[in-house]
Amino acid sequence: MERSDVYDVAPVDFLPTVEVAACYIEIDSKLLLLQRGKVNFEPGLWGVPAGKLEKGESPDAAARRELFEETGIKIDHDSQIKFFGSLYIRKPFVDFIYHLFRIEFKQMPSVVLSKEHSDFKWVASHERQDLPLMSGAEEALQRYRCLTSH
Repeated sequence: MERSDVYDVAPVDFLPTVEVAACYIEIDSKLLLLQRGKVNFEPGLWGVPAGKLEKGESPDAAARRELFEETGIKIDHDSQIKFFGSLYIRKPFVDFIYHLFRIEFKQMPSVVLSKEHSDFKWVASHERQDLPLMSGAEEALQRYRCLTSH
């Protein structure tokens, strides 16, 4: 698996070419994870709904769009989405900014997967260790947990 270095502050030589918006949806202490399809980068691995920002798009708008495209879940109220900060991720051939959003629902929404994913699960933190996660996903989740526990 490709290695990822995750930073809270951008390193001096950090040159991001991509920005990603990631959606952390937790209900009853369970987090929504999606399994990447076979034709994708990192096939079969699990991660939260996320995707690249399009040209001129804000991180908030990208989070809403990606969540809907990947799961069919729509955010109806601004109070449902909360920005929790950004991480700076370095992979061997790319630096990118990873924006973390918490999405809140009172009840579990129905999920309609896009073609780029093959499965989804609502997992408790102890169940996550059994799933092969995308590169950098565990580190990002740990940072998210730190940010949201205050």
